[in-house]
Amino acid sequence: MRLRTAVIIAGGKGTRLEEHTEDLPKPLIPVAGKPLLERVIEWLKKNGVTNIVIGVAYKKDMIKNYFGNGEEFGVEITYTEHDENGGTEDAFKTAIEQSGIQDDHFYALNGDQITDLQLEGMTNFHMRNNSIATVLTVDLRTNFGIINKDDQHRIIKFKEKGELPGVPINGGIYIFSREIKKFLEGGNIEEGAFRKLIDEKKIHAFHYGGIWTTVNDKKELEKLEEFLNRYEELIN
Repeated sequence: MRLRTAVIIAGGKGTRLEEHTEDLPKPLIPVAGKPLLERVIEWLKKNGVTNIVIGVAYKKDMIKNYFGNGEEFGVEITYTEHDENGGTEDAFKTAIEQSGIQDDHFYALNGDQITDLQLEGMTNFHMRNNSIATVLTVDLRTNFGIINKDDQHRIIKFKEKGELPGVPINGGIYIFSREIKKFLEGGNIEEGAFRKLIDEKKIHAFHYGGIWTTVNDKKELEKLEEFLNRYEELIN
């Protein structure tokens, strides 16, 4: 099963990207010749999503002018506006309320992830578990070398930076049921709604070990650019 609607939060300043976001909002930063958010929209369309709500704030008019109503990209786009200084929970709450989403289930994402994830499997998992929220998890990536020691504190292995299997992190892609609305208040969603859902036992994790990366700073942007220049056919 696949869903038709997705909510994308695309209002952050991207301050850690420094000069890249002085003249452009983060969603319009080009990655291997194409804006980051355009790549996300293309991925959603391939997964059957035709109705997209984009929550905008920082340099919002530039995003609206680029994507318009979505016709050029084969989807229907509507926009909502939230406080760029607010948290992710506030942004999702505003986007859901202003757009008037009536779908029983829909995708929600931070909008800065590049992945080859097929959403059908995650959706089926969400439905089977009767979950209010399903969170995509991926293996932790670290920029530090990892040292393994024996019981005598002797180093027995030195592993260069990379993934840490078995240490899952939030991948920033979610599936929400309509009931999510009553759990959204403000602040950051991990500290608010998700903690409440943990108490209700209505939040699940769907782990994915395939291609996934995000863009939070200049180093991650450079790595993604290099990856796409080499392996874009894997994403497509």
